[in-house]
This record gives sequence, structure tokens and C-alpha cells, in this order.
Amino acid sequence: MKRQILYAFFLGLIVISCEEILFEENITDEIVSIIAPTNNAVVENNTVNFSWETITGATKYRLQIAQPNFANAAQILEDTLITGANYRTTLTPANYEWKIRAQNESSETEPTTTQFRVEESQDFSAREVILISPADAQINSATQVNLQWTAVTDATIYRIQILNESNVVVQEETTTSTSIQLTFPEGNSSWQVRAENQTQSTLYTSRSLMVDSMNPRKPILVSPTTGTTQDETTVNFTWTREAVAGTTEFDSIYLYTNPTLTALVNKDRATSPKEITVIEGDTYYWIVRAFDEAGNQSEVSDVFNIIIN
Repeated sequence: MKRQILYAFFLGLIVISCEEILFEENITDEIVSIIAPTNNAVVENNTVNFSWETITGATKYRLQIAQPNFANAAQILEDTLITGANYRTTLTPANYEWKIRAQNESSETEPTTTQFRVEESQDFSAREVILISPADAQINSATQVNLQWTAVTDATIYRIQILNESNVVVQEETTTSTSIQLTFPEGNSSWQVRAENQTQSTLYTSRSLMVDSMNPRKPILVSPTTGTTQDETTVNFTWTREAVAGTTEFDSIYLYTNPTLTALVNKDRATSPKEITVIEGDTYYWIVRAFDEAGNQSEVSDVFNIIIN
């Protein structure tokens, strides 16, 4: 009797699951209506806002942008899935084509395609500096950072500022070029650039940046102490390390079967303590090294060995 009840229960789940799939709306014949930019529109702003009407039954939308168009694409600048009905990005002055299609798990619409052009505003102050590198929120291990941006027509100079976490300007420079190398302080900062001519200036365009140039501290091995002998093949390795302020740090433990540390048998990203199972009848040499998100690394710990009987 119990077996029959369980069978009926699972059969019900299967039916419900199948119904969910069967009753998901087929949107194949729907058409996504574009709101902006419309066909042959001229956008006098580097920041372009894409928007469209939603489709009932759609769970996401695939948006693609090509330059100058998809038939003769020099670049596919965007190919992204969006759950809403708008998307914002920055584009340089040029001809573009964009298309949008609605999707769900079982069907999708044909793409709606539209061409448009981006031009610089006739008003110099309404133009925008497009930052190229470093990327927003990038983590750097070097304090010397090369900043790059695109040229703004009629600009005579560019003003660059570095701001601390409190948004206080800690450094300001000007250049006629579209790049400059500056020294950033440790920690979180932001940098911003605006274009200027003899009478006007654009708004600043900004990005954040994290600098962590400090190496993690050298790990100190604790146990098993070097020369330890044990019969158990599961070894509990422990070590300590003093944390350094900056990006997230982590440790890696390495096991070798020779004192020259060339025969690697185990490598793990781990926190102390770490249990590792080894093979009996061998001697293992172990070390630990620390790393951080910026790519810095510590000195290698001392080498300890353990003998497994």
C-alpha cells in the first residue's frame, strides 16, 4: 500500500512538472517593439539608453550591438542577456545596429533590428569622456597606473583627478594627451576625467580602482613539526599567518615526496587546519604560501617533513 502511495505521489510530481513545461507560453510569433533608439535615430550623447516593450511570457531578452551593422560587422560590441526592458551603455561616435529578441526556456522571438548613429553633441559641455582603461573596480598590484580615455572633439586639455574613499581630491593633473600615468594610494580610490576648451568643460566621467601592492605575510608552519612520524595516513596540517590590510588573502598548501620540492603530489587552496590523506610508507615535505586577489604572494614558508609508516 505504501509503495502505491509513493508511486502516485511521484507520478503527480512528474505530471505537474510536465504541465509547467507544456503551459509555458510560446512566444515565437511575438514581436519586440523598440522604444529607443528608433530606426535611423541620431543620438547626440555617448551614453545610449536602449529600451523596448516587454513581451508576456518572456523571461529574458538578448541584446546585441554591432558596428556599423551585423552584415558587415567590424565589431560586436554587446551580446548580453537582460531580464528588464532597458539597457545603458557608452558608445563612441559612429554608425551602429542593434537587435533585441525575447526568450524563455522553450521559445524565442525573431530579433527586431534597428540602425542608429551616435554623434557628439553640438554643445561641448554636453559631450562625454569615454574611459578605456583600467576597467571599473579593477584591482591593481602596482601603484603606478596608466589611465586611458577617448578623445573629445575640440578639447584642448583633459583634467584628471584622483579621489580618496571620502571623495576628496588628493591629486589633480592636466594633459593634452588621452592617457596619463599616475601614482595611486593604497586602498580604494576613484579617478575621473573631463575635457576642457578655452570656455567650457564637460562633466567628469569616473571609475573606481583598488590598489593593493603589499605582499601577504610569510606563513608559519605549526604542526606536524618537521621529522614527525605517524601511522595514520590522514594528516592534520596547521599553520598561522598575520593578515595584511588590503584585498582578500588565501593560503595554498603543497605536498612533495622529495626534499628538493619537485615531485608535487598535492596542492590545495586551504585554511588552517587542513586534513589531507596520504599514502603510507613515504616521507612528505610540505610548505604553505599566501596569495591575495591583487596577485601578490608571500615568501614560501619553511619546509617541514612528516614520515608516514
